[in-house]
Amino acid sequence: MKKTALSSLFALHIAVFLFGAAGVLGKMLAVSSLLLVFGRTLFAALCLIPVLAYQRQLHFRDVSKSVVLCGFLLAMHWLTFFASLNFAPVAFGLMGFASFPLFVALLEPWFFKEPRKAHDAWAALFVVIGMLTMVSATSWGDGAIYALGLGILSGFSFALLAMMNRWQGAQMSPFKQACLQNGVAAVLLLPLVLLTGDMVGKSMQTWSGLILLGVVFTALSHGLFMFSLKKLSTSFASIMTSLEPVYGMLLACLLLHETPGLCELSGAFIILAAIAYASYQHQGH
Repeated sequence: MKKTALSSLFALHIAVFLFGAAGVLGKMLAVSSLLLVFGRTLFAALCLIPVLAYQRQLHFRDVSKSVVLCGFLLAMHWLTFFASLNFAPVAFGLMGFASFPLFVALLEPWFFKEPRKAHDAWAALFVVIGMLTMVSATSWGDGAIYALGLGILSGFSFALLAMMNRWQGAQMSPFKQACLQNGVAAVLLLPLVLLTGDMVGKSMQTWSGLILLGVVFTALSHGLFMFSLKKLSTSFASIMTSLEPVYGMLLACLLLHETPGLCELSGAFIILAAIAYASYQHQGH
């Protein structure tokens, strides 16, 4: 594999690890999903402004309809995923989000006029099988259908966002993409946050957690993710992103003492095998 592709793969792994850690940190903060998404997008955009100023890219000529669409998709992805956790256990939201690689495998060849790759489709299918295995022992309650539906909507919106990011990657730097998209998402969510009054009465500890979530687990992670899309296909990146629940499960075990059962471990093993297969196939091309 070329050195540039290796650096992109490393950046992608770090980004996915931070994605998984963000869910654990969000649960530890114990705030509404609306404030959680607003806080992380706001502080992510703010912390990237000095970076863009240093790079002399701090202008708004790149704020196009596609950037606004990406900001909307980013807000939609996070809101639907965190909202799904209000209806059922985390596993159901993750199972819906597991549709993300399948959406990419189906849509990316059409979107970029590229030939379909059988190994990406097979890897995506086994990722979904792994996610189904992880939740197979979970009992279905009344809210499970809502959680699953919101999770699928989260996966679909993230698939569209990933493809838009790949397309925009040829036109602007990764951190400028991240700044503009998070800034647009924060602006779109601001009226809802003001209307609900979610910001009132929050402690300094909560705001510190939101700043950490925005700077490290949002700005840095999405900048690295967008950087990886300059050299890696969206299909491959989507399959690698399926490691997010695996990382999240391990961190939840360490930090929240949520011990995974046999089904969770078996599903994680299937996902890891699919990731290894996709990485091997990608290395050969």
